[in-house]
Amino acid sequence: MSVSKLGKKYRVVVSKTIEGKRRRWTKSDFSTKAAAKAWEADLLAKLNSGVEIDKTRVLFTEFYDDWLERHLESGIKQQTRLNHLATQKIVHEYFKNVKLENLTRRRYQKFLDEYAVNHHSSTVRQVSMRVAMPIKEAFSDGILSLDPTHGAKFKGAESKAGELKFLEESDLDKLLEYIQNEPITPAHFAIYTAALSGMRAGEILALTLKDINVADKTISVTKTKTNRPPYEYTTPKTRKSTRVIAMPDRYFIQFERFLKAYPKLEEHIFGEKTTQSVPSHYLRKMIKELGIKSITLHGLRHTHASFLISKGIDVAYVSERLGHS
Repeated sequence: MSVSKLGKKYRVVVSKTIEGKRRRWTKSDFSTKAAAKAWEADLLAKLNSGVEIDKTRVLFTEFYDDWLERHLESGIKQQTRLNHLATQKIVHEYFKNVKLENLTRRRYQKFLDEYAVNHHSSTVRQVSMRVAMPIKEAFSDGILSLDPTHGAKFKGAESKAGELKFLEESDLDKLLEYIQNEPITPAHFAIYTAALSGMRAGEILALTLKDINVADKTISVTKTKTNRPPYEYTTPKTRKSTRVIAMPDRYFIQFERFLKAYPKLEEHIFGEKTTQSVPSHYLRKMIKELGIKSITLHGLRHTHASFLISKGIDVAYVSERLGHS
């Protein structure tokens, strides 16, 4: 049993073993500690007297908060943790005052449709995946008799062309030649690495000197850098994201230029304080100066894949090279 303060409100967590199973109840939004303790005492009295407390009668926001607290303690990655915390805010916005027992398929679809008005379909799908996790768990545990997320449909705007498009080979050549002929900088070399490897931005920013093997002409991908504070270095996105990528000779010519320009590199060659916004900023400047089609840093990953496929490279190899699961 515990009463804790969350911002300006108080929250109660009550745990009790019933029929050999550990059960837990939470309630938030108490304005005073006294009110929280009174609710706690009332619940304990009911539990001790054998009164059945129906879990479905709790607010879905409270059920979600309780599930999330346990989930965050399970050792998930920092980026995944941040995604879940962002989703928690969405749950509180769209499901305020909705009890778990009233969470029907129609109500859940209404949430998805409303959220889709101002978001891309891919974002709607990702948010739904996280919101549905505790709901499906409740269904599996017999707390809910039906799964309200079953058969959900995902609407929303399609991704903007700029986010999915890729550079034509002629524009890619212009970008690479620009970097090859200009004074090399960490941002330039990061962009060059993205264009010739298809690596994710976080994987590039996590590179160390040991990862770049000049003799074998390869790059080893063994970690990634998160794109939100505290900017941690973690294991790659998926098991197949850990990989070794063969690189062309021209890449190592630029690598040598980079080492000569920056002989005293930090452990991670692009700098410990560098975030994805830095190479993204310089990429936009290059695009404007060159007058080529707009592309994002992630778009260079699509460009690399498209380039390889256009040259007749096997799709399975391209997928493996990009670290797809």
